[in-house]
Order: sequence, then structure tokens, then C-alpha cells
Amino acid sequence: MRTTLAAAAALFATTVAGSAADLAPVHTKAPAAVYSWTGFYIGGNLGGGMASSHFDDPDYYSSSAAPTRGFFTGGAQIGYNYQFGRGLVGIEADVNGNSRFKGSVIGGYDTYALNVATKADVSGTIRARAGLVIDNALVYATGGAAWADVKQTGTEFCNSMLGCSGGIAFGAPTGFTANRSGVLWGGVIGAGVEYALPNNWIVGAEYLHTVYQDRGANIVTAAGANGCQGSPAANCVIRDQLTTDVARVRLSYKFGDPVPVSTDAYAGAGPRYAKAPAVASVYSWTGFYIGGNAGGGMASSRFDDPCYYCSSAMPTGGFFTGGGQIGYNYQFGSGLVGIEADVNGNSDFKGSVIGGDWTRAMSVASKADVSGTIRARSGVVIDNALVYVTGGAAWANVQQTGVERNNDPLSANFGVPTGVTANRSGTLWGGVIGAGVEFALNSNWILGAEYLHTVYEDRDANIILANGASICGGRSAANCVVRNQLTTDVARARLSYKFGDPAPVSVKAVPVAALTNWTGFYIGGNAGGGMAASHFDDPCFYCSTATPTGGFFTGGAQIGYNYQFGRGLVGIEADVNGNSRFKESVIGGADTTAMTVGAKADVSGTIRARAGVVVNNALAYVTGGAAWADVQQTGTDFCNTTTTCFGGFAPGAATGITANRSGVLWGGVIGAGVEYALSPNWIVGGEFLHTMYQDRDANIVLANGANGCGSSYPAANCVVRNHLTTDVARLRVSYKFGQ
Repeated sequence: MRTTLAAAAALFATTVAGSAADLAPVHTKAPAAVYSWTGFYIGGNLGGGMASSHFDDPDYYSSSAAPTRGFFTGGAQIGYNYQFGRGLVGIEADVNGNSRFKGSVIGGYDTYALNVATKADVSGTIRARAGLVIDNALVYATGGAAWADVKQTGTEFCNSMLGCSGGIAFGAPTGFTANRSGVLWGGVIGAGVEYALPNNWIVGAEYLHTVYQDRGANIVTAAGANGCQGSPAANCVIRDQLTTDVARVRLSYKFGDPVPVSTDAYAGAGPRYAKAPAVASVYSWTGFYIGGNAGGGMASSRFDDPCYYCSSAMPTGGFFTGGGQIGYNYQFGSGLVGIEADVNGNSDFKGSVIGGDWTRAMSVASKADVSGTIRARSGVVIDNALVYVTGGAAWANVQQTGVERNNDPLSANFGVPTGVTANRSGTLWGGVIGAGVEFALNSNWILGAEYLHTVYEDRDANIILANGASICGGRSAANCVVRNQLTTDVARARLSYKFGDPAPVSVKAVPVAALTNWTGFYIGGNAGGGMAASHFDDPCFYCSTATPTGGFFTGGAQIGYNYQFGRGLVGIEADVNGNSRFKESVIGGADTTAMTVGAKADVSGTIRARAGVVVNNALAYVTGGAAWADVQQTGTDFCNTTTTCFGGFAPGAATGITANRSGVLWGGVIGAGVEYALSPNWIVGGEFLHTMYQDRDANIVLANGANGCGSSYPAANCVVRNHLTTDVARLRVSYKFGQ
């Protein structure tokens, strides 16, 4: 994992710096901005995205689900911007209406099952914005708090085609429910681009990645009593954790007297790129720096169980973070590449309980008191302002804890530890992507803000007795584990001190690539790496879940078209990539037989819109659209005992039961990037892409193809579900046709 992302980060920095070594930074008097962004504004937005709802069960149905699908969204925003030179800071609030999210079923291999769903008819955010202004164009990063009026529903029904006790017919409700409504809070990060049109109108596009805290809905009978007899109601819950990714267009009206816009930015005749004068840099960003940062974010810890507790949990909540960073920037004209390392301390993450509908349950938690990243940075400079994207490797000293307790409220030992534990500590590696904005306050001090999305590899902690022996007895100890997978999203402010004298460069230096024409078709290639997380849910055939998460390599080709207008750019791009294998895992590790599960996407691609801001030979952009992948989901049942299994199967031998499915999956993708024109035709750049695919079912079948759950249960619910998410950082080179 470290090799995958750190190598990609270093390769990008050296490639761009080397190619542009002869492009000297320019330090002449900067032209004044020709449009004032300062003021209040109001407007509307419209777009779409992906919503993923993770449902976890306390062992009542011994199952889980993560329904994931696209949705539409539209609403209104209001805010205030304050422009200072080429920099901009602001505050914005929005309220949106959303279409319905996808639902699912938990407990498909049981007499009773539960239809689960989440909807958020109304949601909103309160966000800070920080950006870079050039004439009538703005590119920004954003982050803050998010809220949604979430209605979580769970309706139990008879899942036996023979009918259920009490005369309840197949598919009919039993009266048991798990419902909860109310406002959920979370965190949101994103980026966007805006263009000022005449008469106070502003058009733009942005993407937002939002993570909400998890919440439990009590399982209750038709009379409202606790559905888990003999277990505390506080643990007899269906937990839901919602994550959304949205790409949307927006139109705003800025109040106040209209400020004349430069005729250069709106030239009607001739090539528009040629009408926009080169912007010379007045501050040198080249040099070493050191500083500190502070902020907050959301941490989501996924805990998967091998069916010892037949339960899972995904505690998600806010945390604080603060630390220090050190790095080096190299500026070439309007471009910048650099390398940075940081170390941060973090507050505690939220914990949870697995196995709440049993006489024993386990309190689970993970914390990362110390974490850090090693990242490449690539950006666009204008005067004393910098906007950048970043990506690389992340690490954290993660302490995973699991303490079993007596869960019987009638027992004198209720809440007392039993001696069974599932603990593990040590450094975890992962991948990180993000974006940020910085402003040079004077010759040495730099103030900024950034967001980072980090995905760590999953890790196992053995479930052991007080004497250190495996709790699963004759089962494989390697599969008798509680798995943990950690993801964090952070927004933070930063202050750095840059060493060295800001010696001006001769005014004889010529502006870099002042007349770069970005309009036209292009074709090229890309290579990089990232993290892939494959979540597997089971209907209680194995009563287990897994989220194998690890690094992979990717490489392919892209083709697209850009249209430049003044300092603005819009375009469309399609790419096709080949990918290395994703990590696999096991579900059902505490049972006589278990299943090896995996997902691979040898070929994947995207179709994306791009919107950006051009500064001389440099381009900063955001991107979003549709993603597809030819996903091969596999599940192979095997003998999980240390002795021969029933039917004469040797330990580790396949039993013939499978859960396989192949075909194209669709999803959504959001991201950002930076490109530099090395010549009139050759363009090099770097970008990151966050992709979420819809979930899909693979039927559990016997060797003869029959329903693995027998004739009493519907085959439609006898499935292993898979939900795939990827995060990629990659470098790219393109050839633009024409002059």
C-alpha cells in the first residue's frame, strides 16, 4: 500500500518539476482583479449523486445490508463572500430536497426478515468556503457541518414461503418494526468552480461528500415492547449510517452594484484565450516550510464479525484533530508541485456494541491517537494565492479494542467483562486524497485550509479467551476474528512559515505560456494507485459480514474535449482503466463452513464533466459524473474446521456452494485535478477520483445450481451483497490536437 501511493506521489512531483524546470517563476506587478466577488448572494442548485445506507443488526436477524444507488437533489443556497486580492473566504448555507434512497432486506435466510430503508427528504449544510479568484472565475474548497431529516424504517415480514406462525402469510408484516425519525448531523467536504456572468449572475458547479453519524432504531413489537426479550433495549437496535456523494450545478444572484467585468474575459471576437492577458506571479512559493494545523472531521469504524456474535457495527461520529506539517514547494510559472508530511493527534472515535441480542455482547472501538500522511501536492498559483489537490499515503497508530460483557439485564453480573477480548494495536496504512487553498500573508507566513479523505486497510483482531486460546474452538483461528476498517474525513485550517528570502526575479522574465489555448480535443494516458473497499453482506447463511480494504494499481487512457472562455473552462471526458486485484476476505469464520469472498474490476471507466479555472498555462478543475466497472464478485464455500467436515470435505476444501456474479456495475464519481500545458500540445497533470458503485446481489447456490437456502426461503433474499468504493490518485499526460 505504501509503495502504491507514495510512489505515485513522488513520480508526479518529479515528472512535472522536471518537465517545467526551464519555466522560471515571474515576479512583476500583478494586474488588479476585474470583478468583485464580495457581497451576499442567493441562488439555486440541481444535481444528483449516490447514497449508501449501512444497516447493522444486533444478532436479532444476524444480518446486515448496505443498499447503494443514485438519487436526485435540488434546492437553494445563500451566502456571503469576502474577496481580498486574489483570495476569497466565505460562508454558505443550503437546503435541498432529495429523491428516495434504495432499500434492502436483512435476515433473508430466516423465517422472518426485515425490509430496511432510509430517506432524507430534506437536508442541508453550513459550510466555509476558501478560494482563488482570477478575473471573473473562482475555484474553491469547502467544508463544514451537514444535517438531514432522516427517516429510518424497518418492517418485519414473513420470509417463509410456507407461511409463519400465527397464520401470517408469506410477505405479510408481523407487527415488529425498527423505525426512527429526526435530524442527523454529520460532516461535509468538497470543492467547486464558479464563473461571474454579466448583471450580477454567477454560474458554477461543485461536488460534496457527506458522512452522517450513525443512529439506532429500537426493534419493537406491535405493542411497542422491546423486541429482544432478555436483552437490554439499548442494544436491541438496527443501526443506520448514511453517506452521500453529490455533483451539482448552481446559479446565484449577487446583491449590490454590478462591477464592470474585463472585456478581456468576455471578448466576443477571436480566440478568447488570447484575449485573457497573462497573469504574472508576485510571490515566490518555492522553498521549505513548517507549520501547524487544527480542525475536525468524521471517523467511521466498520466492525465485522465471523458469526461469533452474528452482528456488525459502524460507529460514526465527529472528532478533533491537530498537529504539524513540513514540506517543500517548487513553483514554475503559474504551476506548483510539492511534497508534504504531517503528524496529528486525534480525539477519541465513537464506539459501539456487537451482539446486542445475546446474553453476551462485545463493546468495540478504535482510536488513532497519532496519525499522519505523506502526500504530493499540485496546484495553481496567482499572486499570493494557491489552490491545490493532494494525494498519497496515510498511516495511523490504531488501537482496536473489543471487550465482551455480560448482556443479561437480569443477571447480577450484567455489564461485567467476561474475559473474552478482541484487541489489536499497531500502525495501519492507507490512502489519502484532498484539496486546499493557501494565502501568503507576507513574505514568510502562509495561511490556508484543506480537506482530506482517508481510507485505511482493514485489519483482524483474534477473538480469544482470558487464557489466550481461540474462542472458536475447532474452527480456524485465522478466521475467528473481529475485523475493523477505518475511514476519516477532515477539514482543517493551517498556518505555515516558509524559510528563505523572497528575492524578486528580474522583471525581464517573460510570463509563462500566456497564450495557452485549452480549447480542443485531447487524448492521453494515466497511471496511479488507490484504495478499494468491498463490503459484503450476508442474509444469515453465514451470519457474518466483511469489508476487505487494500491498495491497488490502475492505469489506462482518457479522451475528451475542453472549451475555454476567458479564464473559465468546461469540458467532457471519458476514460477506461485496467486495475490490479482487490483484497479478499472470509465471512462465517466461526462456523463449520465459511466463504471466501472477493470482488475485482479488471476494467473500469468514467464519463465526467469538468469545470475549471485557467491561469496562463495552468488549469485547476473539479469533475463529476457516471462511473462503470466490469465487476466479478466471487464467493466460494469451504470447510472451516481443523478436522474433516460433514460430507468428507478436508479442512480448506471447497464444498461446491458458491455466490458468484459478473457484469457491469454503474455508480457515481467525484474529484478534482490540476493540469499544466508544457507546450501548445502536451499537457501533464494529476487528479483524484472518489467512486461509489451501486450494491449488487449474488445468489447463494448449491453445486447443482439450486437455492442454497432451500425451498422454504425466496432465492431473491438468499444472496451475498457486495458494495464497492474506490479512491484513486493518478498522474496523467495528454496530447491536445490543433494549435
